[in-house]
Amino acid sequence: MMKRMSVNDIRIDKAKLLQEVIAQVEEGLRRLGSGYAVARQATLDSPHVMKSKREVTGIEASYLANALAGNIQEREFWLRTLRGLRLPDAPERAALGCVVGIGPPDGPAERLYFILPVCGGMEIPVKDDARTVRVITPETPVAKAFLGKSLGEEVSLRNDQDRPDSVRLLA
Repeated sequence: MMKRMSVNDIRIDKAKLLQEVIAQVEEGLRRLGSGYAVARQATLDSPHVMKSKREVTGIEASYLANALAGNIQEREFWLRTLRGLRLPDAPERAALGCVVGIGPPDGPAERLYFILPVCGGMEIPVKDDARTVRVITPETPVAKAFLGKSLGEEVSLRNDQDRPDSVRLLA
């Protein structure tokens, strides 16, 4: 079954959007892996006996390698979480796995959000559109404002104008 709806001339395919998020995480994981390999090699190549108290290259490289290893573990967790995520079909309320548009009640969606359990802050460009979809997690204030809301309900979000925004469930 296709997970696609059209609202205000926006076509969003959640499955493709999720695959793009996964691809970005995988690319970041590849970059972290190569950085980790360099930092680990620098740790191994440094002399184990310091000649002076200022010779800390090996120690700094080991700190960097440990930090990168932690980031790699986090990204691997993200991948497992995203690959196991089931996207809702035709949701009636904003929930995990939904794409939500926010905008004035009588106008088009101005901001697009994809609610996922991880990867908050990531931005995915929408094909054939100048806008991007921002990934948010349920813990964020923005997500809390519209989780559980149904199509057309007003939400209180800060915007440039003094007007309420309205929820649009796009997919």
